[in-house]
Amino acid sequence: METPDLSNIETNQLPQSLQALIECIGLQNAYRLTSAFGGRPKYIPKHRDRTKLADVLPPQALDALIERFAGLALEIPKADHFQRQLRNQQIQKESADGLSRSLLADKYGLSLRQIGNIRRQDCHAR
Repeated sequence: METPDLSNIETNQLPQSLQALIECIGLQNAYRLTSAFGGRPKYIPKHRDRTKLADVLPPQALDALIERFAGLALEIPKADHFQRQLRNQQIQKESADGLSRSLLADKYGLSLRQIGNIRRQDCHAR
């Protein structure tokens, strides 16, 4: 699975449950986990050989997840929390490059108001 560049993700803007996952297994691994299992509960077993999580996470991340959440059905947040930030960053970049609100709205399937709000977020983030 191709992982996008997550270096500009503002983790403090993500839901608390996702922040806890990132703290436990790291940003890239949290992205992989949400992409594979997001939006539904996933049982965290006590042993790594009893789960499909090993197909998604490297051994050290899986061990950290098991150590912290073993025996629980963990509600995995959806990956769209990441996708939204990545999309908004791309909109801000393209806006700075001169693309109009109208073009951006068409390209991303958003309203002019949503594009305006995303462009304003950039001003407040600095």
